[in-house]
Amino acid sequence: MTKRANDRIEEIAKELNTEKLPFKIEMRQLNDLGVDIADDLQRNFKAISVCPALKWCLSTVKKAKVFILVYQANERGLAIYKEEIAKKLTEYSYKTIASIIDEGIQKKYYVTLEPYENPQIKKNVDKKVKNIRPSTELMTSFINWNIDRIAAVNDIIKKYK
Repeated sequence: MTKRANDRIEEIAKELNTEKLPFKIEMRQLNDLGVDIADDLQRNFKAISVCPALKWCLSTVKKAKVFILVYQANERGLAIYKEEIAKKLTEYSYKTIASIIDEGIQKKYYVTLEPYENPQIKKNVDKKVKNIRPSTELMTSFINWNIDRIAAVNDIIKKYK
């Protein structure tokens, strides 16, 4: 015996956390919301491809996890290097992390820079250890991509308010 479409929608609706939405939604609108969410996700994936650096950094889960750590360290003014990334991403080997970083540096998506002046951070005196930073192109693309994502979600929210 197959379920009717309405039964399926009701079953799904019971499991949704709609109370977390910044608007009230009626069950009859759930399909439209689902379509809007899928369209937004499709635009997000397409927008990643516009910038080769962003596309490369988000092309695999491994690269994305490395990028996020590098990006966060950059924004916080913290030193980050291959060994530190490998310690934080224990599910991957140092060799895997080093390979991702080295390829990113070769492609000029990552650059090596001194840590920002932050009195709480001790300067790294070992010149063999390279502090990794995202390139300015990668930074700009990532921020613009997220601005677009926020604006698109805001449009969806306005549509249902």
